[in-house]
Amino acid sequence: EMLTLNDRIHLSVLWTVDGLAIMANIFLIIAIILKTPKALASYSLLLLNNALLDLASATSSAKGAVRVVQDHPNFSMIFVFIGPCSIIDEHLCRMCLALHGHLVQLSTIILFLSFGYRLYILGDIFPMRTLTPIHIVLSILLITPQTMEYYVEQADVSTESVLLLNLSNYTASTSSIIGSTRAIFLNGSFVFLSPVVMTSIFIVRRKLLKKMAISALTYQSLLPVGMGVAVSLWLCDVIQLWSSEFLERFVMIAASVFSLASPLINFLVLPPYRAVLPFSKKTKPTTQLMDFTSVTI
Repeated sequence: EMLTLNDRIHLSVLWTVDGLAIMANIFLIIAIILKTPKALASYSLLLLNNALLDLASATSSAKGAVRVVQDHPNFSMIFVFIGPCSIIDEHLCRMCLALHGHLVQLSTIILFLSFGYRLYILGDIFPMRTLTPIHIVLSILLITPQTMEYYVEQADVSTESVLLLNLSNYTASTSSIIGSTRAIFLNGSFVFLSPVVMTSIFIVRRKLLKKMAISALTYQSLLPVGMGVAVSLWLCDVIQLWSSEFLERFVMIAASVFSLASPLINFLVLPPYRAVLPFSKKTKPTTQLMDFTSVTI
């Protein structure tokens, strides 16, 4: 289809963010496999799990390149696909959207678990056991059910809406906001997950800061804050408090930024992984381990 100027800008921004996220997460995965100290192998599995999820999230986002259009008369969302999936198959586009939406939420949960793990290894009471590779396999398997829920909830856009919103040349799907129990659950989890996790992270972060001052906690705690802001702005559009095409596009871009910011923060604050980068300052392995322990716990 012929893309508008705004669509081209949207596509360029998404592909830039997603492309950088894909590269960053690939480098982080390599760094985790090759540079993790043995003493912190268990914690590194959380990082590896999150990097794999962020890699899949960025890839699905790049394929779909979704923008959201609010269908206010029907109180639903229309997802317009302007990525390469639109020239392959509409159902592939729907699956990319479903996978991306669910993985962003799952990454938020994994981020909270990483904070909880730090309390665990500091000796505070927190329900987490030693991690093993099987946890990564289980978390990947758990992706499937809710991803399929997101996929099944999407439907064809009505002819009236296509004509009203001038979408006749686009591949698109629609999803009701509160039209069914499943829609309420899926959209409710999307709206409330970031604030709940954000509050929980700040509670855990406060306990950790009593142990030591860690700048990494501040950087990482901002990730769910950013998603919370994006969701809040999207809600303003849903209830027509502030309707704007920018808000409809911004929520999808913010979701992609999460997949990029997460590995960049890990590179920034974890010396053994930062040492993989060609421009990083080289330090002794023993120094790296001490710094790695301080920012991790």
